[in-house]
Amino acid sequence: MVRPRRERDDGVNHSGNGRYTGVRMRKWGKWVAEVRQPNSRGRIWLGSYNTAEEAARAYDAAVFCLRGSSGKLNFPDNPPDIADASELTPAQIQEAALRHARRVTEEAEAREEMAAAGNSYAECYLVGGSVGDGSGGVYYQPHSVWTF
Repeated sequence: MVRPRRERDDGVNHSGNGRYTGVRMRKWGKWVAEVRQPNSRGRIWLGSYNTAEEAARAYDAAVFCLRGSSGKLNFPDNPPDIADASELTPAQIQEAALRHARRVTEEAEAREEMAAAGNSYAECYLVGGSVGDGSGGVYYQPHSVWTF
């Protein structure tokens, strides 16, 4: 007797049906991400995340670090903003992946907080000069942290 083949629900994009590449779900509901190193059988563990989207963004950052702009991303419309990614160690790639996944999540949380407060603006401009990076913008981040 042959058992019918079951669909895998591991978060990996096997056939373009909405799942994410490099992501799978643990039995207890956490999402994990890992990426293969080029020209090697080795993998870089990217960590556990609360959502599949967070894990997929971590994977995107790692792929960008390893393969550059030619890597296949889960979110090609929102590539990671990582400078000089070509010479990173696996530990640095893990850190960059974590930061990218958390940054996008925090930005979404900030937009939700501001929408709940009735404010739809995520960016405020200062009049009469530049601050910090010279853009003249002040960006709100959750947990009362302001960056200039």
